[in-house]
Amino acid sequence: MTRRAWRQLRTTFLLFLGVFVGGMVAMSAYTLWRLRGEAVANGLGIAAMHSRGFEDFLTQSLHVTELVAANSLAQVSLVRDAREIERTFVAALQHVPFLRSMSLLDDAGRIVASSNPANLGVTVATQNYLPADAGRLQILRIGEPWAGRDFASGQPSTAGTPVDADSLGFIPVTRSIGLGKGRVTLLFALNPDYFINHIAQKIAAEEGSVSVLRYDGTLLMDSDPGGRPGSLQDHFVSELRLAEVEFGQFEQGSGEDRPRLIAFRASRLYPFLVVTALDRRPALQQWRTETRTVLGVMVPALLAITLLATGLYRRQMQLAEQRAESERLQQINAASVFTNAREGIMITSPDGTILDVNEAFSRMSGFSREESLGQNPRFLRSGVQAKEFYTAMWGDLIGQGHWSGEVWNRGKSGEMFAAILTISAVRDDQGRTRQYVALFSDITLLKANEEKLKRTAHYDALTGLPNRVLLADRLHQGMMQTQRRGQRLTVAFLDLDGFKAVNDQHGHEAGDQLLMTVAGRMKQALREGDTLARLGGDEFVAVLLDLSDIPSCAPIVDRLIAASAQPVPYGEQILQVSTSVGVTFYPQAEEVDADQLLRQADQAMYQAKLAGKNRYCVFDAELDRSVRSHNERLEDIRRALLADEFVLHYQPRVNLRSGAVIGVEALIRWQHPEKGLLLPAAFLPLIENHPLAVDLGEWVIARALAQIAEWRGGGLEMAVSVNIGARQLQQAGFVERLRTLLAGQPEVGPGRLDLELRETRALKDLASVCAIITACRKIGVSFALDDFACGHSSLTYLKSLPVSRINIDRSFVCDLLEGGENRAVLEGVIGLAKAFHRQIVAEGVESIEQGQMLLQLGCESAQGDGIARPMPAADIVAWVAAWQSSPGALRGAALPSVSVPHLPIRA
Repeated sequence: MTRRAWRQLRTTFLLFLGVFVGGMVAMSAYTLWRLRGEAVANGLGIAAMHSRGFEDFLTQSLHVTELVAANSLAQVSLVRDAREIERTFVAALQHVPFLRSMSLLDDAGRIVASSNPANLGVTVATQNYLPADAGRLQILRIGEPWAGRDFASGQPSTAGTPVDADSLGFIPVTRSIGLGKGRVTLLFALNPDYFINHIAQKIAAEEGSVSVLRYDGTLLMDSDPGGRPGSLQDHFVSELRLAEVEFGQFEQGSGEDRPRLIAFRASRLYPFLVVTALDRRPALQQWRTETRTVLGVMVPALLAITLLATGLYRRQMQLAEQRAESERLQQINAASVFTNAREGIMITSPDGTILDVNEAFSRMSGFSREESLGQNPRFLRSGVQAKEFYTAMWGDLIGQGHWSGEVWNRGKSGEMFAAILTISAVRDDQGRTRQYVALFSDITLLKANEEKLKRTAHYDALTGLPNRVLLADRLHQGMMQTQRRGQRLTVAFLDLDGFKAVNDQHGHEAGDQLLMTVAGRMKQALREGDTLARLGGDEFVAVLLDLSDIPSCAPIVDRLIAASAQPVPYGEQILQVSTSVGVTFYPQAEEVDADQLLRQADQAMYQAKLAGKNRYCVFDAELDRSVRSHNERLEDIRRALLADEFVLHYQPRVNLRSGAVIGVEALIRWQHPEKGLLLPAAFLPLIENHPLAVDLGEWVIARALAQIAEWRGGGLEMAVSVNIGARQLQQAGFVERLRTLLAGQPEVGPGRLDLELRETRALKDLASVCAIITACRKIGVSFALDDFACGHSSLTYLKSLPVSRINIDRSFVCDLLEGGENRAVLEGVIGLAKAFHRQIVAEGVESIEQGQMLLQLGCESAQGDGIARPMPAADIVAWVAAWQSSPGALRGAALPSVSVPHLPIRA
């Protein structure tokens, strides 16, 4: 047994013995405390009983005094002779032994008749009697004690001159009773000795005392020989809180010379209280006897138990020393076996405490023998193995008696080392496990070489990406996972454009740096779970998992292309390449394997090379054709914008009633070099959700402003309406960009520009759109809702958006003459426009009859082919001049000629 184990055993024994002895002492102390509390409570109960009994006796005595006063005064009212009154008083005193004298006071407080003739003429001050004189109330009042036997020979006491303890004294009491219209006052001299003798019969002097005090603290009488009537104990009375309680009891602190048990009780009828003070020592006499008995039994018992436990402890220590010595000899013998072993050896107790280690273990772990002894093997735990690993290990050890396997441990330096560990249980003759012996063989270098070989076999040495072998495994697993989940897998074959030129111009070191940087960027562009592998040279393959559909891979492939195209600094030079990507998908209509997918992606990559590089191509023939066509058309539009192939045509807008030209609408056309003039339907849908829509929209605004300036220079003031999409309106910085475009044509007033909002269904945040429109209106640019009453146009937009005009969609105007629902809708829209104070323009007017009907419905502004078809800007000036000279001509040879004087449309 080690010294530490000895100390632990000794500490445990002393702790147990201390807890036992302390528990016994605490239990005994608690029992004695409870017994003392019960004894004190009994003593306080006795004191309370004495206070209650004497208070009742004194109250009854004073009540008798009141009855005597009432009877005596009844006779006084009949007798006019003073001597007869005195005889009446003397006769009354024979029945009340506690009264010394009975006198009659006049209004000045002078005794005019008395049972004691000597009292005649004595003046008695009753101002400080309690309760205080309350007018004509007929109540008993108690005064301060007097020294002497009666009023004739006595004098009143004060707080400064109380009655001596061995002197005679009495307590003056008055009772006023009304007689007819007058009032007389009787004065009594109460004999305190009568009441003290009554108390002495109940309580012996050595047991305690009873004192009677007025409510103001004046001592009236005290059975204690040392008490001085007339002394003031107002502080004591104030602590009793008589205003809140009538009785109570408490134990005076042990700091007093004579600890006492106090009980008090106040009279309900008269201004006095009785205080009983019992000596605490007699009350605790029985408790002291019980305490001596308990301690006499407990102390010897504890001493005997302590001696017995100490003897048992010493015997066990002797046995433990013998076993420890035996085990030490066995360990010495075992040490000769494993001291020079090359494997690390550890011997532990059944609970896992390390008993010994050899030098090989210390070299392997870094912990010396002294640092290891007494520890648990878990101090080597590295955290590589989970808790379940060690649970299974101990399960085998306990069940089978041995365990063997690989384990990662952490040495003293903090570095981990791998070991082959074999643990065997050493059991005695009864089959009980006495020790465990563990053998360690360091295989850290072997594991490092194994990991290095594994990484070399599966990862690219330059970029650290998976190589072709690991790619095949990942691709195979991804295909099986895709089949289980019912989703799609994408294989992208990437080849760097221009990498050979970098190698040739800057050397292989620069090429390697470029490959490592580009590989890292492309890996960051992928999602977690995707795989990027290097096949060799400048070829890479990306495997994209968990795709819901084919188009969802496009953003990821775009990120790969963008990541590879970023410049790479190399010294003072900047290296840059692009990437051609071939894409294929799995599963397909026909069964394909991993190699076929790679070949398909490789073929698509070459198509991307042939198409101009820096792009991707999809192997699927039909989809590839669609994607390529879409990209080509987007590229054509971008090229056309740069080549200034787009033009604006303008369709006039007139007032049907006055014939005035109120503006024109700018309509974009594409002057295609091969296909001729293309209408917006041929190209605008392609860029609806593409950044090109913003670029083209800004070109239209800039061109319209330039045309307004050109017309103004020629003397024609014309307002132009421009269609604007929701994407452009909600583009960040739209208001600032509009200001810039207006600033480019300073001669054009902002009021000449009118923006017609299309695609209201694409408006995401009406509040922000309202803010943008409001900011534009502050500049001077007005807004209109185009194609109203069609599609997603609604009352919400009419109510929420601060537009100044709404354009009725042509579909309602074309069917206007047929009546029915279209006409009802048109009437409702015109009514709403008027209700919301919005201007209204009818689009698609093609006949005089439509114009007449619109006027009847209240719509005066219109545009359409019946007024004028869209025309180049150069034709507008001539058309306006012709229109103003002759109020309009309705196009269309098939229409009949109708002259309508009030309508500026004619055939």
